Amino acid sequence: MSRLRSLPILAFAAFALLGGCRKEIVEAPYDNTTEKQAFFERYNKQVVEQLAQDTAKLEKELADPSSAPPAEGEPVSREEKERMLAALKHRAERPNYFEFLTEKELPSELAWQTNLEDPDVGSPEAKKGGTLRTFFAGLSFPPTIRSLGKEGNNDFRSEHWDNIEMGLVGRHPNTDKSIPALADRWAIGADGQEVYYHIDKEARWSDGKKVTAHDFINFFYIGLSPYLTETFYRTYCGEQFWGIARYGDDYLCIRLADPKPRPEFFANTLPYQVDFFKEFGPDFEQRYNWRSRPTTGAYQILPEDVVKGRSITLSRVKSWWAKDRLYYRNCFNPDRVHYQLVRDMDKAFEMFRLGELDWFPLGLPKYWYEKTEIPEVFNGYIEKAQFYNEYPRVPRGLYFNLANPLLSNRDIRIGISHATNWQKVIDFDLRGDSERLNVFSSGYGIFSAPNIRAREFSVSKAREFFAKAGFNRVGPDGILVNDAGKRLALAINYTRSEAIDAMMQRLKEEARKAGLEFQLDSQDNTASFKKTMNKNHEIAFTGWGITPPYPNYYEHFHSKDAFL
Repeated sequence: MSRLRSLPILAFAAFALLGGCRKEIVEAPYDNTTEKQAFFERYNKQVVEQLAQDTAKLEKELADPSSAPPAEGEPVSREEKERMLAALKHRAERPNYFEFLTEKELPSELAWQTNLEDPDVGSPEAKKGGTLRTFFAGLSFPPTIRSLGKEGNNDFRSEHWDNIEMGLVGRHPNTDKSIPALADRWAIGADGQEVYYHIDKEARWSDGKKVTAHDFINFFYIGLSPYLTETFYRTYCGEQFWGIARYGDDYLCIRLADPKPRPEFFANTLPYQVDFFKEFGPDFEQRYNWRSRPTTGAYQILPEDVVKGRSITLSRVKSWWAKDRLYYRNCFNPDRVHYQLVRDMDKAFEMFRLGELDWFPLGLPKYWYEKTEIPEVFNGYIEKAQFYNEYPRVPRGLYFNLANPLLSNRDIRIGISHATNWQKVIDFDLRGDSERLNVFSSGYGIFSAPNIRAREFSVSKAREFFAKAGFNRVGPDGILVNDAGKRLALAINYTRSEAIDAMMQRLKEEARKAGLEFQLDSQDNTASFKKTMNKNHEIAFTGWGITPPYPNYYEHFHSKDAFL
């Protein structure tokens, strides 16, 4: 223990020696106010011009079908072109993406709605206060506390962004109905695509500033900006929405590109505070990498709460505007949530056993069955809990990089499915406590196909499809080869851990029976995630976040997001 206590002193000494050599990075002042206004005008003009071009093109093709260029893949039917033309003409009725209007210009026929009828969330008996001590789930320190841009979508983002920030509306966890959040009421336009919101007059940022319609326009400005390395938000904002209008400070309208069920949910957006993002520009990803932002939710990361390489703490917003509101008053009970870096799950469990961490996930059989056979559990100092819920499941599995020549072949992909013995992993490594997902979107009720079943493990079927792809000879090491002598070998990239190592090793052993070699590429969580997001993987074992009440196929499967 004495040696452990000396480590901080040694670390301090090292920094003291280096302190005179380090130069503090001073960022030049930047104000994007003028640039932003020019962007709005330029983008509106671009949209109007594109609308005119697309409309003229479709009208010409419908009048003279022979003028249409050769189709790539399935040709577009006349009916579909007529639908597309009608949508373009509808959009042309309100062509500008960014609109700046007054409250007097709001449509007078809107039917406003809210929801203050559902049961409260949480228990009024829950005590508030104290610090919840936990650890980074990915066993690595996050690369940034930005919510978007390069490496922004890391596994810590949900802890400080998705689970904290408030959107215009929320979703009741039990009734599944929309509930007020930053907006206290909303209205749906006649076409089902225009959604109007009134921002709650009490809604405030953690720095005390009022939440306004400008902050929501700022989200679309940033999302459409070329300053983001990753293109997802440019595609998402540009194709899923027709635009946003503010009516003074308190009202806004978000226009969806297509009619949706519960449009107030699909148009739901998080604000980006105008003042905080005033320096958003070409160096955004570097400038804002560790900059603590104001929040609309119950917690925020203060500058002193970030100890790089060691810990990040969420601190309660003392004057949180929604602390006494229905649906929110019984939630967010700790004063602070402290995440510290622990690079090994066994070490994290020992810290939990010693009382240095306040909770520990017992999802793996090793911890549920063996590690908890200890006096602390028997004597009641540690409580084990198991519960079930009706909620969409994380689609965890093997994800293929279709840019890889082998994986672009459908027969190879089907063969891999038959060569991957997930049931044996479940029966032995997970001791039967898990179930295999049969569909990508499981747990969405009527939106989850009940009759689809995952392909079973079958050596004969796997070899049949591999043979169709040209891998019909067995090499000296038992792995299939094609006529060019190429071995059927693919690497699986995954986050290193004892449990996942064992699962991947079993998949590797079972796949060999079908003539497939899985090369295991284990890395720490940050490196593994980065490799997958940069599309440098062949196969990635991972899972993706889910957002009920509907599956999100666009984000996962649209070809325009294949390389971000």
